[in-house]
Amino acid sequence: PLTYTPTIQNHLSVSIVAPVWFAINPLIPDIRDSLNLSNDDIWSSSIAGVGSTILMRFLLGPLCDVYGARVLFSIVLCLAAIPTALTGLVQTPSGLIVLRSFIGVAGGTFVMCQYWTSRMFTKEVVGTANALVGGWGNLGGEWLLTL
Repeated sequence: PLTYTPTIQNHLSVSIVAPVWFAINPLIPDIRDSLNLSNDDIWSSSIAGVGSTILMRFLLGPLCDVYGARVLFSIVLCLAAIPTALTGLVQTPSGLIVLRSFIGVAGGTFVMCQYWTSRMFTKEVVGTANALVGGWGNLGGEWLLTL
């Protein structure tokens, strides 16, 4: 049985983020065809997703200091799962833009991941640990794209 350790929870959380955060990108060709999207529509939806991520990262940093990463990680993942599950219901370009804005919230989990890692490791290895955590997230995205 799994026992609670911050390391196990951190790895599980990062494993959950990748399918949420990178869910739309591999599907863009199919979404473009079914919604008759222009390149501007696709770019706008991408910008909306990244923009909401940036906003969430600014908000979540100070909130981690108050509430801790574990609580915020859970809230953000649960909130981001809802629009991800609704992806198939989008029928307009503006709907895709709004959807990707809400899915972009999942990108804010990077802040909690870095916060967590910085608290778990000593100053002698925290830089290496943060680099591995950041790279692990990127690896998840690449792995998902290959599927």
